[in-house]
Amino acid sequence: MNNSKNIIAAKRVAIAVATVCASLSAPAFAVDNKALLDLMLKKGVITQKDYDEFVDTTRDAEENKAFKEKRVDQDLAKANSFIQKNAEAGQVMKNGIGIQSADGESSIQLTGRIHMDYRNYGHTSASGSSVDPLQNALEVRRARLGVKGQFMKDWKYEIVGNYGMSSNGMSSGATEIDVAYVDYAANPAASVRFGKFKMPFSLEQLTSSNNIDFMERSLVGQSDKELVPGKETGLMLFGSPVAGASYAVAMSTGRGNNDATYDKPDFLARGTINAAKIFAGNDALVTHLGLAYSNGELKGMTPGSERDETRAMPGFFKAKTALTGPVTRQRMGLEAAIAYEALKVQAEYFNYKYEGANQTDKFNGYYAQVVYNLTGEKHNYSNSSGTFGWIKPNQPFSLSKGGLGAWQVGLRFSAFDASDVEAASGTTNKATAATAGLTWFVNDYARFMLNYTATDFDGKAVGAAGAQITKDRALMLRAQLSF
Repeated sequence: MNNSKNIIAAKRVAIAVATVCASLSAPAFAVDNKALLDLMLKKGVITQKDYDEFVDTTRDAEENKAFKEKRVDQDLAKANSFIQKNAEAGQVMKNGIGIQSADGESSIQLTGRIHMDYRNYGHTSASGSSVDPLQNALEVRRARLGVKGQFMKDWKYEIVGNYGMSSNGMSSGATEIDVAYVDYAANPAASVRFGKFKMPFSLEQLTSSNNIDFMERSLVGQSDKELVPGKETGLMLFGSPVAGASYAVAMSTGRGNNDATYDKPDFLARGTINAAKIFAGNDALVTHLGLAYSNGELKGMTPGSERDETRAMPGFFKAKTALTGPVTRQRMGLEAAIAYEALKVQAEYFNYKYEGANQTDKFNGYYAQVVYNLTGEKHNYSNSSGTFGWIKPNQPFSLSKGGLGAWQVGLRFSAFDASDVEAASGTTNKATAATAGLTWFVNDYARFMLNYTATDFDGKAVGAAGAQITKDRALMLRAQLSF
């Protein structure tokens, strides 16, 4: 009988304790719980010791819960305060390295590029000498860092610095402004740009050095001072009135990027169409046609070239007779390109006329190239600017995911012909070059390039060590990172 009573009492205690413990989780019932415990103590259901332990346990649980609730309230208050204070603040850009305002109308983005080159030369001396006048080179070809973006939506800007650059790469401590311009671009059909920027001339020249199909531009495209207008200080009106067409007219100093000399303005114009887009609405096929023209006046000058495609022979052509001023300089360029799926064919023809008080010099040049993406990527064409851009790999290189990146092969032939102009001693007035290239686009930011270039000079050209050579051969490798 006593055992039965003990069992029943134990059950009562267990039930009572469980009920109390369950109800203790709700602070609203704290008073009722205390009364229940007092009654259980009075009736002898629980001992004083049990009573004290339950009270202490309940008190600790309530204190811990109150502390946690207070912390949660404080964290929520802080989070709400932060959100309210930063409601108008900017945000990190989803693409690229930069920030933009909350309304998206103002932004600043970091840009940069590093091109590391290795060049291994071979040559044939005119005299048959075994001495190699062309020294192999390992250099940082380009190192640039800048910012670009917009403010108040309609104003665009870009400023880029060239660090430690000279005509031979990173061989000086000088730093120069590569580009620095501002656009008013409220209407895509008619925007205005002023500052230092690339003039509207030549598909090859307007293609960024990050995106050109070979390590160096063609024989004619090597010069950014005389043969092909490059980065100059000026003013430009440009736009795309309809999808597939672009135009640009500019006025510049007519001098290279680092020359502040100003005689009379150069006037330049370029127009392009993508016939497949305009007339057939075809986005899969690119049929690019373009025409560029420039006209200006100089005080006096001597026509010449910049360098060959291997960068070994600076100024391989220079006219024997200087032109006395005023000298009228006319330059014309014709562009054509077809791109479909992985294949692209591109060509340009250039014509030059320098008319001085004493004589007139005329010459021309051209290049033709074909590139093919072995991994099937399409060519990135801008209908609004009439230029080609980066090849975006279908599968970026990845050891873990098995991506191979994008692989491209290409061939180019280029020629310079000033045979109607008498060349100065030690230079030549004709040259041709053939380049074969293999490019690996690792991902959206990096690529490696392997080029072999064979250049032949019609006559004798002065080499780096004073030896006269008739041709040079170069195997070139580039590692490139750009963002």
